[in-house]
Amino acid sequence: MPVAKPCADNLLAPLLWLTLAGCAGTLPELHVPLRSGEEIVTLATRPGVTVRVFLITPKTVSKGTFIFFPGGEGYLVKEGQAKGLYARLFPEQGFMAVVVDVPSDRPHGMLGGDRFRSSNEHLEDVKKIIEFVYQKWPKPIFLIGHSAGTTSVGYLATVLKDQRIGGIVLTGALGELGPRAVSLARLPLQEITYPALFVHHKEDPCASFEDAHRQHRRLVRVTFIEVLGGDQSRAIGCNPRDPARGKSYAHGFSGKEREVVRAITDWATGKPVPNRIGIGPFVIPCFDPKTNYPKKPIRFTYPVKCK
Repeated sequence: MPVAKPCADNLLAPLLWLTLAGCAGTLPELHVPLRSGEEIVTLATRPGVTVRVFLITPKTVSKGTFIFFPGGEGYLVKEGQAKGLYARLFPEQGFMAVVVDVPSDRPHGMLGGDRFRSSNEHLEDVKKIIEFVYQKWPKPIFLIGHSAGTTSVGYLATVLKDQRIGGIVLTGALGELGPRAVSLARLPLQEITYPALFVHHKEDPCASFEDAHRQHRRLVRVTFIEVLGGDQSRAIGCNPRDPARGKSYAHGFSGKEREVVRAITDWATGKPVPNRIGIGPFVIPCFDPKTNYPKKPIRFTYPVKCK
């Protein structure tokens, strides 16, 4: 398979400032240094089409590879930085991480309901990526998508019959997106034969927890992990094209990333995983010391502080 050479010979140098305009046409460019063990390469996937992939290598022998499909519009680069999300944490657990960009013929990106995510072209791109990855690291491959990226993973899992794939992971999944959009609700999830893992924050306002839980029941070999709590000061936007959708710390598991990644990698290696991560908000009464009657109930996150 033809593989395009990276734009710079010393792409791994952690202090190198990169300009990738020649690699991906009008796609967003990377303007910050990569860390040690990180590399971006461009793969030829279809005639005249290329796809950038962000490779993050562990310091130890890899246990397997997570091919990561970002959320939002699917871009690898956002605001000049690699959009690895929490993919950079997988090498800490001994796994290779491969973050997939949008193809060069999709410069405007692809949101969760984009029909391209369930197209033959998307399938062909990913097949080439799998070939490239497995040739370099012949270990089990796991497809993982976050938010809009779960649409891609859900579709790919229904059409790919590849023994190199060890399972699929859907985090912050988009379940129902309306009758005209591609979504998990419109895909034949019951036909998926791979082991599957859903990870979803209980209070995610960007993607319905109830809808994700409903969709996971359609799969046969599936595990569901509920996430609670986190760092409320680190919120991300729900929709890059619609700021009115607001922001949420829960959608990106802010403050819980390492716990989430540890659970995912434990699941991938066959270890037991919890059905819940974190301690979430509860409703308790605060008692008035003068009347001994409860005040207005408040929500709190551990540790408890009654006001």
